[in-house]
Amino acid sequence: MKNKINFFITLLTALLIISCSKSEGDDETTEVNPLVGTWKLANEPGSLAVGEGLGNYNWWSISADDINTRSCLFDDSYVLTEDGILQNILGAQTWLEAWQGVSEGCGSPVSPHDGANNGTWISDETTISVSGRGSFLGLSKVHNSGEDGNPTTPIIYNYNLSSNNTVLELTLQGFQPDNPGATWYFKLKKY
Repeated sequence: MKNKINFFITLLTALLIISCSKSEGDDETTEVNPLVGTWKLANEPGSLAVGEGLGNYNWWSISADDINTRSCLFDDSYVLTEDGILQNILGAQTWLEAWQGVSEGCGSPVSPHDGANNGTWISDETTISVSGRGSFLGLSKVHNSGEDGNPTTPIIYNYNLSSNNTVLELTLQGFQPDNPGATWYFKLKKY
């Protein structure tokens, strides 16, 4: 008799656990923003470019040789989290330029563009807005009011996301007040 009672207690406990763990509404799924994830510049010619207008990147476009020279830039990660945090993970070296007070080339990241501070990001159907000291996507110097790495307002990027959510194309304008159509282009891939 004692074995039957223990069996029924065990059975009722199991049924209670199953009943409690499956509540109404469990069928709802939370849709994750497809921008969430780790992104890096695409390691291909043309993935980083600038020119006089959208689709016309006639001033400069990264070549295969430039990718080799700037390999320290192409291993940098831009992590967009579900809760709106942007992490710039630059590692021991990233691409540096003269505006940062150093010689152009690979070197130790320079504050505030050294990944020490997390930023924030929000998006809608066509734009990503990035805020936070030292936060950026693509190149640290470029923002909507200059190319000095010191934005005074959130940086607004227009974007296109591939149908499989693995390629992110960003464009940014406004960095040249005398040429408002001038456009930076960044192609990133999800890792």
